[in-house]
Amino acid sequence: MSCLTPSRLIESTCVIDESPNSTSTNEKSATCLLQLTVEEPKSYEESEMKTKKFVLDLPPETLNTLLDGLTRIREQLSTVARK
Repeated sequence: MSCLTPSRLIESTCVIDESPNSTSTNEKSATCLLQLTVEEPKSYEESEMKTKKFVLDLPPETLNTLLDGLTRIREQLSTVARK
């Protein structure tokens, strides 16, 4: 039976990209480019850890949803910590 271990976040980088909006030449649409580098758990056969890079292109609506969810999690953890 194998033991499951989660991937580990090694590095994260966030950049705001302001590229011209495709619908109008005067408007700009900002997106958040989030790059995550994670370390995958090694198997019994592997001697080295593998790292993978993921790049997420987050439009404002998605970023707002993500931040709202993280805010709720923080509030719940604060409530539990105060007890």
